[in-house]
Parts: sequence; C-alpha cells; structure tokens
Amino acid sequence: MSRSEKAKLRELIERIERETSGEISVVLLHDAHEPRKFALDHFNHLGIGKKELDNGVLILVVLGTRRIELVVGHGLQERIPQTFFQRLIDEALAPHFRDGKIGEGLYHAVEALGHVLAEVRPHTPPHSQHSPGVVDLDLDTHR
Repeated sequence: MSRSEKAKLRELIERIERETSGEISVVLLHDAHEPRKFALDHFNHLGIGKKELDNGVLILVVLGTRRIELVVGHGLQERIPQTFFQRLIDEALAPHFRDGKIGEGLYHAVEALGHVLAEVRPHTPPHSQHSPGVVDLDLDTHR
C-alpha cells in the first residue's frame, strides 16, 4: 500500500468512528504463523471497539499466504449477519487483492463496513482512547 492509500484509509476509518462510534482496525502482515490466533489476540489486546457496545472490527491481511481474518465484536455480531462479512471478503477484498490492489480493496471494504455500522448503531460520543486505524507491520514472520 502506498502512503496516500494508507492516509486515505486512515481518514475513512476516523470518519466512520466519529459518525458511528464503531472502531475499525486494519493490520497488514507479510506472514503469520497462526493468523486467526494473532487476529483474536491483537483485537483483545488493543481493546478494539467501545467496551459498552463491543463494536470493533479488525481486518487482518496476511499477504504471504493471501489470508484474510475478520474479528468482529460481539455487539456487532448480534446486529450484522455473518453473510455480510463473507460478502465483504468475497466481493470487496478478494477481487481487488487478486488484481494486486490491496489498498483499493481495503478502502472499499471499510467503506461498506461504515455504511452498515451507520445503519445498525446510533452515534455515541467517542471516548478519549481509540484504536489505531491502520497498523502497517513490516514483519517477515509474526509468531
């Protein structure tokens, strides 16, 4: 991803949080030994999502293995059907990734997620602490 793509994505994530209170974090890794475990641990460690609403989403992209993991807070799991998240992968992320357009795919996925968050969650005032929008880890392997 280019710097401009990262900046654009970060701005979108911040706008979505302001408008919906939902917290979205995107993590890119070159490789991960156990992607699902890493995603869950990272989600919980950062505390993505407002505690009282449990409205966070982590999108983990493992570039080396072309793996995408989504971790969704329980508050959103109750309000957004699992089929939406599968469509997000199948229709927004995977096609762009196949074309080598990772930044574009992530932008479209986060944008679609923002629309759904706006529909299912009323705005609540944000707390002083929020999760990082985009984390770009230049790690060859993360265990």
